[in-house]
Amino acid sequence: MDTSATNPTPQTASASKLVFNDVEAAFFLDLSPHTLRKMRTTGRGPSYRKIGKNVRYTTKDLTDYIQKQKVTR
Repeated sequence: MDTSATNPTPQTASASKLVFNDVEAAFFLDLSPHTLRKMRTTGRGPSYRKIGKNVRYTTKDLTDYIQKQKVTR
């Protein structure tokens, strides 16, 4: 029985990334990784998750942060 249709390979699973490390998240936000880390330590950055000792951002965390930065005049 061929299970490749129901069990994605690592290549196809990575095509729809669910979590980002700080370098990837910074790229997504068009910031430097240093700036994003500094924002995180001062509480001004997007929400994040701690998975073990690793910091991870979800797509929703990043898009919510972008929406909160909207300026209306």
